[in-house]
Amino acid sequence: MVTGRQFIVEGEPISNPTLYIQAIGALQYLSNTRPDIAFSVNKLSQYMSSPTTDHWQGIKRIMRYLHGTTNLCLHIKPSIDLDIAGFSDADWATSIDDKKSMAGECVFLGETLISWASRKQRVVSWSSTRSEYRALADLAVKVAWIRSLLGELKFPMPMKPIL
Repeated sequence: MVTGRQFIVEGEPISNPTLYIQAIGALQYLSNTRPDIAFSVNKLSQYMSSPTTDHWQGIKRIMRYLHGTTNLCLHIKPSIDLDIAGFSDADWATSIDDKKSMAGECVFLGETLISWASRKQRVVSWSSTRSEYRALADLAVKVAWIRSLLGELKFPMPMKPIL
């Protein structure tokens, strides 16, 4: 086991790191239409400079998941109802390294997902309520930006967004 400032790395270094880098690149490209793998791919991409056999097992696990869920992807659907709806969630003190919370958000225009994110919050929250509030505040900023963009494009907004 090799320890660093933030990560504990287990496993032996892999013999062909180029294959690992190519697999991460392909998975990052695929995560544009499969946001369900974005977090895992991001975590594994943090080890591109020195991947181990355990990291390669993570790549293979994602590949098996993708093989079993080929019917899942983003769909752009025509819709008469083009209201904005946003959803957020937070997981309090998820990171074992710095106790920061993870937050996720998604924004729909009608039935089509147009924006999504999952990231570690910038500050440590003292409670789960504060963590959820920060996630909701970040979502409100994102929705305000999307409304502004649609307004500049002269896109009619029939209703106020729902958060």
